[in-house]
Amino acid sequence: MDDAGRVIAWNKAAEEMFGWSQSEALKASMGELIVPPQHRDRHARGLDHYNRTGEGPVLEQKVKITALRRDRSEFPIELSIFPMDNADGTQSFYAFIRSMAAEEAALRAHELRAREGEALLAVAQMLLEDVSLEEFTQFCLDKVCTVSGMEAGHFLVVRGRGILSRLHPTGIWHLSDPRFQPVVDATNSLRFSIGEGLPGRAWQSGELQALNDLANSCQFVRREIFAEVGFSRATALPVRIGGKIQGVLEFFGTSKARLDEEVLRMLQTVGKQIGVAIRRKEVAEYRETLRREMSHRVGNSLTVLASIYRSCSRKAATKDELDEVFLGRLVAVGRANRMAVEAPSKGIALAALIHDAISILPQCETVPIKALQMDIQSDCVMPLALILNELATNALKHGGACEDNRITIKAARDDSRNHIVLEWHEARSVPMRLPPPVGGRTGFGTKLLQAMVEGQLGGSFERKLDETSFRMVVRIPRDRVEFYQDELVEC
Repeated sequence: MDDAGRVIAWNKAAEEMFGWSQSEALKASMGELIVPPQHRDRHARGLDHYNRTGEGPVLEQKVKITALRRDRSEFPIELSIFPMDNADGTQSFYAFIRSMAAEEAALRAHELRAREGEALLAVAQMLLEDVSLEEFTQFCLDKVCTVSGMEAGHFLVVRGRGILSRLHPTGIWHLSDPRFQPVVDATNSLRFSIGEGLPGRAWQSGELQALNDLANSCQFVRREIFAEVGFSRATALPVRIGGKIQGVLEFFGTSKARLDEEVLRMLQTVGKQIGVAIRRKEVAEYRETLRREMSHRVGNSLTVLASIYRSCSRKAATKDELDEVFLGRLVAVGRANRMAVEAPSKGIALAALIHDAISILPQCETVPIKALQMDIQSDCVMPLALILNELATNALKHGGACEDNRITIKAARDDSRNHIVLEWHEARSVPMRLPPPVGGRTGFGTKLLQAMVEGQLGGSFERKLDETSFRMVVRIPRDRVEFYQDELVEC
């Protein structure tokens, strides 16, 4: 360029590097042509300073800086500038420029691979720790966001079966800043069907999906609130557990976040490993729940059988009659226990599940049951069986179910909340001698109910106990069961 900053020479390499032809570049302002906006003022001041004083601190040195292509994208360069005296006493400046884009890309890829390896190692180490599945998933989200530079991450899980299956928010989030909290609130009430929104498309395609402009994407249903907090980029990655897509990881970032090929590849690699790790953690927690449940059952089996024996012995006229009645109840206890810990490969009818789960009650066949005609999904059978069996066990141990306790069970649909409501009610004809205890420590039975209702089924429950009655109401999202008919039937 000349001492006024205009281009006076432009070779073939410059054409290829910057995208401007020689005819377009000649006589153009060098500052406006290839200098990024944030550097132009310094460029102009430096040229003016040299023209006045003959001093230029960056001349004849290698300087690493960024330059601007014709498409206005920036890339790293190594720059050396040499002043030359012209015959007429003016100055010209020759610049030798080497693009550092390839080197930077290689270095970035190397750093990403190193961070990816560190993330996978950290996930593997956390897998060995005694933490809950929720804590483990939270750790994975935090680690992936740290490695990828994304500022928010969330895990959605597939619930329901067939056409009723949906992606549900888990409430497990990584947020780099509290100001992003509105995106959590905007997501909590949503349920994504297959193909719906960014998570639904990742679920449908089985492949990573990415968006670089959330505000203008009609496919992103939460774009308004996400744009308000500054998120402009997003990616969604399906998580396969046991060979089947069981969830979606979604990550969000501002305009500073990069979603180039290396970052997306890293997300895919780490996401696949997280799916494997979550599956292992789920299996471990499932086994631990079963182990604790079996320990709990062994501990109270004698109490239950003693209650059954006392009731039967009062009514049996002979030893043979006692043996026949009591042994039948003993078999029922074993059947209920097996049902509680062995989820079948396919769903079973809700009415049959209730009957089998309460078969430990001596008068189980007389218990009034009103239940929707529906089949329970296989992954819901064990939690429901454990809930019902626990209630039946407690009725035997504490409620006097063999004598004066009247039990009714009802399963209905709450259309307003799209829930299935299971009600267990015990009414005593003779009030308890002592009022029921208030407070105290939480026993394993309560913990089991919480784990099954809230953890396994994503529902809620409430209990009420007084001297004459006990009532428990369990609410389960409808899409956690397979529903066929609406009407109630006597069982």
